[in-house]
Amino acid sequence: MLRRKGSLHLWQEVCVSVEKDIRQQRLFPGERLATEEELARRFNVHRNTVRRALEVLEEKGLIRTEHGLGSFVRERLISHPMGRRTTLPVILKGLDRGGREEILGSSTVLPSREIFAALRLEKSQYVRRVNMLTLVDDNPTMISSAYFPLPRFHGIDKAIAETGSVPDGLKQLGTEEIIRYESRITTSNPTRTDAELLRQPRSQPVLKLKNTIVDGANQPILFSQIRMSARWIELIIQYNDL
Repeated sequence: MLRRKGSLHLWQEVCVSVEKDIRQQRLFPGERLATEEELARRFNVHRNTVRRALEVLEEKGLIRTEHGLGSFVRERLISHPMGRRTTLPVILKGLDRGGREEILGSSTVLPSREIFAALRLEKSQYVRRVNMLTLVDDNPTMISSAYFPLPRFHGIDKAIAETGSVPDGLKQLGTEEIIRYESRITTSNPTRTDAELLRQPRSQPVLKLKNTIVDGANQPILFSQIRMSARWIELIIQYNDL
């Protein structure tokens, strides 16, 4: 591992070569690296040499390692400030990164007690549930189950499909102001279906958010249950009361 080849230790040669592949986009975010054994054969070195190189690459934030699955090029994290008016589509536009929401399905349902209370609904009032998958640079990052009170938001699923995002869909139906009223954040392992949609193992936790959104008149317009892939998104909670 310490034997030199030219001016570099052998582990440094492996490290420099793999880093070059990542930075020159011969390896893409989320892509699995060759195994330690394959890299050892490629560079004609011992596996311990490869292991040392991968450790350094992980310390530099260029790769991540999943036990039993291998090493992967680290994804480009999206920093998502949790402000009152910040939404993921707006953030993506500012970062010049391609994002879109695909509707997985929609239906009219009676709300649960939690949704009934969050949306301050009338007795026997229905909601429109829209299940969505958010993709950033064609990578699945977030699954949402969004609930909109009826009859105010009749046609919201069509509006989201036409505009490509929830905020723009709401604006198409006449709601200009979209304000985050409350967010509750937890973590858990994803269901089998969510793991498949997010293309991640079930052993890797997801961020879970429950958001209540209101309009400019402080009237609830949306309750959402979101599962975010921690591979792609970091949440930033900003305190403005100082």
